[in-house]
Amino acid sequence: MRWRFKSVLVFIFILFIACASVGVGYLFYNEVVERSNVVVDGDLTINYINGDKFNLSGDATIAFSVTNNSDEEKYYYIQLSDVYADGVNYELTSSDNLDVSNTLKSDIIYNQVSINSNETINYTLNFKSNGSENYSGTIKIGLRSNEENTFADVILANNNVSDTTLTSYGESATLDEGLLKAEDDLGTAYYFRGAVTNNNVSFGGFNWKIVKINGDGSVKLVLDGILEEISSYYEESYAFVESNIVEVLESWYDANLTDYSSYIAYYKFCNDTTLEANGTSYAAYNRIITNMIPTYVCLGYSENGKIGLLTADEVAMAGGSTNNNTSYYLYNGDIETAYYTMTSAKTQNSNYYPFIVTTDGTLSDDVDGTLLRGVRPVINIIKTAKVTGTGTLDDPYQIIMN
Repeated sequence: MRWRFKSVLVFIFILFIACASVGVGYLFYNEVVERSNVVVDGDLTINYINGDKFNLSGDATIAFSVTNNSDEEKYYYIQLSDVYADGVNYELTSSDNLDVSNTLKSDIIYNQVSINSNETINYTLNFKSNGSENYSGTIKIGLRSNEENTFADVILANNNVSDTTLTSYGESATLDEGLLKAEDDLGTAYYFRGAVTNNNVSFGGFNWKIVKINGDGSVKLVLDGILEEISSYYEESYAFVESNIVEVLESWYDANLTDYSSYIAYYKFCNDTTLEANGTSYAAYNRIITNMIPTYVCLGYSENGKIGLLTADEVAMAGGSTNNNTSYYLYNGDIETAYYTMTSAKTQNSNYYPFIVTTDGTLSDDVDGTLLRGVRPVINIIKTAKVTGTGTLDDPYQIIMN
């Protein structure tokens, strides 16, 4: 009897050592935690802190990090593969303010994430389960090369770039002024102004207009129309991230663009709410209307996301002004409701007035943000996207789906 008891203890001890030696995960509070797995892919070091494979039940959290060991910016993808799950959602957050939520499934979360020289980005992946069923999958992260002939490359090849506008900012641009150059927060940007006809894009089943090539090589698009649902800008908080209108935008995104999310960049949208000393007007009003010096450099708060609105600066750079303009590319005769931008104009009687664009293309500040107006979405296409087409109405750019 004593021999059998000792044998059982020895067998349990040997089994424990064997499991540890082959890297089998340990169970802590209903969470399987795997051994760290460090992978080097070119100049990137990926540390799967809890392992690259997960087999979990209930709510759980795993972590990983990506380090760029080179002296230049690099790009990588984040993918979930071999996923087996039912009724599980995830939220991916990072040390550089990424925040993405979705249903757990095999999917590319991001095709092209940028990381600066000698930078480390830390990620946390939170799982929320509505039951006790096990779910499993694999996290894959890998280096992307800097590809040529991207969407931005094609736009630049199809247009002559000018350094000067034909009309001054503050004037309505009614002629085709083509593609111009300016600076934004990320570098040299290229934007369309006036009555251009070769900035059309077909994407996700909708028609879009190219606003600009962003400084990082991604491409900003605005819907060629407004949503069927009209919305107030705000009820209590007029900060964009807490506004009514952002809920409408995100709901429409979830219903219409989720299947295309790997081609849509997580981007910073500028929400300029800087109030002047007089307490009634905003810095953007003086910059755009009084001084007529719109800019792509964000001088307010940046809100991270995959969908947003035009800024008043972008409308002015495109050719809009305080006069009507039915010739520039942002005008669409089918738009029958003025639509909001995400730039502050003024406060009046304790109410907040964002800039709007009226049905005749005018940039205006005369609508209280609690009133129902149109919603015109803006997205950004990832910098490595490839396209077909020439950008005309008959032959719009179309993203090549991998």
